[in-house]
Amino acid sequence: MYRVETRGHTVRIYIGDKLVASHSPDAPFVEAGKGKWEALGNVARDVREGLTGLTHSQYEQGRGLLRLYGGDYSITFHITEHNGLLRLSPQRASTGLNRFRLRFPAVPGGAVYGGGAQTGDLNLRGKRVQLWVGERGVYQPHVPAPAVRVKGTKPILPAAPMPVFITEDSVGYVFESYGRAAFDFTSARSHIVSLWELPSAILIGAADSTLNLLSVVTKTTGRQPVPPQWFMEGSIIEARGGSYHAAELLEKALTSEAAITCIYIPDWTGGFDTPVGRRPFYDWVWNQETYPKLDSLIRELASRNIRTMAYINPHLSIEGRLYAEASAAGYLLKKPQGGVYISDMGGFMAGHLDLTNPTACSWFKDIVKSHVLGLGFCGYFADGGEYLPQDAVFHTGESGVRLHNRWPVMWAALNREIIREAGRTVDSVFVSRYGWIGSGTQSMVVTTGKHHTSWNKKQGLPSALSAALSLSCSGVGMSITECGGTVSYPYRRSPELYMRWMEYAAFSPCFMLVNGDARGAYIDHDDKMLDFFSRMSRVHAALGAYIRACARDNANDGAPIMRPLFMNIPECRSVKNAYMLGGELLIFPVMKDGIKTLEVKLPSAGWRHLWSGKDFHGGEHTVEVPLGEPAVFYRPDGKHAGIFEELPMKIT
Repeated sequence: MYRVETRGHTVRIYIGDKLVASHSPDAPFVEAGKGKWEALGNVARDVREGLTGLTHSQYEQGRGLLRLYGGDYSITFHITEHNGLLRLSPQRASTGLNRFRLRFPAVPGGAVYGGGAQTGDLNLRGKRVQLWVGERGVYQPHVPAPAVRVKGTKPILPAAPMPVFITEDSVGYVFESYGRAAFDFTSARSHIVSLWELPSAILIGAADSTLNLLSVVTKTTGRQPVPPQWFMEGSIIEARGGSYHAAELLEKALTSEAAITCIYIPDWTGGFDTPVGRRPFYDWVWNQETYPKLDSLIRELASRNIRTMAYINPHLSIEGRLYAEASAAGYLLKKPQGGVYISDMGGFMAGHLDLTNPTACSWFKDIVKSHVLGLGFCGYFADGGEYLPQDAVFHTGESGVRLHNRWPVMWAALNREIIREAGRTVDSVFVSRYGWIGSGTQSMVVTTGKHHTSWNKKQGLPSALSAALSLSCSGVGMSITECGGTVSYPYRRSPELYMRWMEYAAFSPCFMLVNGDARGAYIDHDDKMLDFFSRMSRVHAALGAYIRACARDNANDGAPIMRPLFMNIPECRSVKNAYMLGGELLIFPVMKDGIKTLEVKLPSAGWRHLWSGKDFHGGEHTVEVPLGEPAVFYRPDGKHAGIFEELPMKIT
């Protein structure tokens, strides 16, 4: 599969005929150095010495050992093949090395994708990408200073960044590391990867297509399971404010003949007002004052084939019953000077579950199994994996900076164990908002993170699409949008924005509508909005069998459900305003306000317009996109064409 060519101190590594790694004294594969983090309360500052190029090399072909050395430093990699991937595993390194810059060959002008849930342009070529789990567009006191800022810009970090990228010629790189990382794709001939710890391995794959490459990569990095059928076949609507409001909203929606499979109740534990809106009370037990007879409501809805979902996170409000219990038992993170670490979570104070403490995790699992799944909820939103005090003291004695990117994966793993131990893997699901490498294995479903209720390219509706497609290029094929956006400051959600977001969500793996802290329109804004929601929920429900088939392909083969167009049609890399849902549906979503018609560029193949049934040939076309009818095309000779042909009739 691979071969290593050496000449003097020059090393070139190939997979097939593709050059995937190289080293020379003038362009060393590795530069290394030492550094440390200085904790400054809830942030940390990187103090680093200069990097030294490991300019010399020595390769032992029989043992597959590549030693790189220069100055006083050296690293030895063991080169092997595993699950179809080239694996470079560090075996020995000079003591204290913990800052690294790696150089990989680049095709001049070639596109690069991945990096997790990145926003903006899908193609990362010409960009620098910071990889540190954050909360998009929201104040982030835990961002390490000063390094995540680029040229003085404010740090807007992805909810689920990942140290993974793939190139236009179907070469993929995965870095098994939880440390802070950065990609630099600004050089014409090199891709530069900076790592703040020695990775356990560097995985490299190459294939004849992107889909085949992802199949190989996800065999190692992990694939998500197929969610329960109800999760993909109708709408999930958020209801807050108590039992009366939840019941009233549901009846309004059902009267409009909406296809509803689940109600999401984030404030089932109660809530309180903060400077950024009303927030759930972080005490994961049923608040019977806010939701009297919630158990009866859940049973009644179940009898009508409507599920319920809750909200949880690994933080505990200091006024809550669970905080007192966890604090007394030593289950919470500690301050350096002793005592429980309490943080301001945006207008209220909370402690933090120590996920490195097995006893604390067992206690929390029992809480969720008893008070969430035991109450009758069929799943929950597992939020809060991004927040971690950098200077906290952990049960294992590890550093908060070292654990930061690993934290959302540990949180997801804990929730995966809860679902499994409760025997609820068939009918229940949990949704993660944050992630890192490993989320494909541990998270059942990943959202694209918090987005602003705006048309803004990097923070609003367009950013949700680019994040989903970037995740698909990173090996996470099941991601969903929190339809409508959750952050409204300084914006206010307009009816048109919400309608266009619903169009996009209807042609995605899950139609989950949220309200969050947002101001402005929701599904009960007026009769027009309610009717529109009903229509798009029925569109999504009509696609249920097709989406389930796509989810099985993702679970079995690593084929993402939502895909950039080039994954199926490589010559379409220049088409930026479209995506594929599976291999048969082509969607051009409306991502700007005031749009009546859309310019679309169809690939050279037979395509049929979903709404009119008109056949289109390849090339450029102007298509009308009235509200409720985004530009959607399907292959009339495809395996699932019958589903698409019948869809317009089913929703009338």
